[in-house]
Amino acid sequence: MLEILFGISFSLFGGNIIDTQLKHHKYEKEDYKEIFYLKNKESVNIYCVKHSRIENIQKKKYRSHNGLEETKYKVTVNCIKNNYMSKKNINPENYHENRRELKTTLSKSDFDLSYDKFGISCSELLGEHLYCNICFNSDENSLASYDGRKFKFKKNISSIEITNECLSLISSMTMGSNEYSKFLKTQK
Repeated sequence: MLEILFGISFSLFGGNIIDTQLKHHKYEKEDYKEIFYLKNKESVNIYCVKHSRIENIQKKKYRSHNGLEETKYKVTVNCIKNNYMSKKNINPENYHENRRELKTTLSKSDFDLSYDKFGISCSELLGEHLYCNICFNSDENSLASYDGRKFKFKKNISSIEITNECLSLISSMTMGSNEYSKFLKTQK
């Protein structure tokens, strides 16, 4: 039934879907059924073709906790390899099986600064302990959470300030608060 309703709305709006804020988003035809079944509406908006000019969309198959194979979409930042810091560690409790994506206008060397509170660099804190990939020299300052929500930061910001912002945001998130608590225990 949902597929029929979705098919009707898809053809009526010419391949557009209207989200709750009444903004149009255009989806690729071969993927629209799978995209429609993403976990939440906010994630669906991220996978819009209109937005994919800014971000890469990777289609991946995962085994869910009940053993079934499901297709999920992962948004990755358009970032040249030299400007991208990505680690392989993933929070084992993260069912999205991805990492947070931080875009920053700052350079890689800016994040080598020591985050005095913990005595490690900003990039180590964000990359190793808070599961953030970082795209340096980007055109914006923003953080995308595991579920795809995007948080924007001001344009002129230092690496310490952006690390503070990320720390504040992540520690207030469900999984992020657990990650932050575990990290604090390692600092004692």
